[in-house]
Order: sequence, then structure tokens, then C-alpha cells
Amino acid sequence: MASALVLAVTAENAESLLSGERDRDHRRMPPKKLPARAYLAVVGTGSVVGECLLGAAERHTAKGWALPVSRPRRYRRPRPIAEFGLARIPRSFRYVEP
Repeated sequence: MASALVLAVTAENAESLLSGERDRDHRRMPPKKLPARAYLAVVGTGSVVGECLLGAAERHTAKGWALPVSRPRRYRRPRPIAEFGLARIPRSFRYVEP
């Protein structure tokens, strides 16, 4: 798996993905390079709170494309978005170097 991306999520969605409550993320426009490691950046905080593996889009629903999430991992301390080579959190996602 050579692809990595920073995925913009709300605090509620990040919590449900990292706790295992949700096993899918929905995107209107899914990334092309999947599967990939996804770093979960919480909108409005400027920080990355965890990571997971994002699988290829499975199906299209009313919410958008369903992307399976596996192996969620929460960081002990949130990492600044600058550690990933970005000045700010992207609107949806942005590819970064793994």
C-alpha cells in the first residue's frame, strides 16, 4: 500500500470511526488511489487525531460512496497538520507521502 491521504472529518465522525462504532466512511467523491492509509484530520482543530486503512469504494448510497474502514488507531496526542506537509486541513482529502 503506497498511498496515504489526509481525510477531513468532523470530531463526531472521527470518534465513531476510531471507536469502531462505524465501519464505513461515506464520500461524495471517493479517492482514486485506494486502498490507502487515511490520517483523520478533525475540521476546525488543525490536528490529526488518528489513522485507519481505507478500502476501495464498495457501493453508492444516498450518503455517497461507502468506503470500508479497518484497523483504526487513535494517537495519544493529536499531531499538527504541518507534520503531514500541509498548511491547513483539506476540504475533503489530500494525498500525502506515507
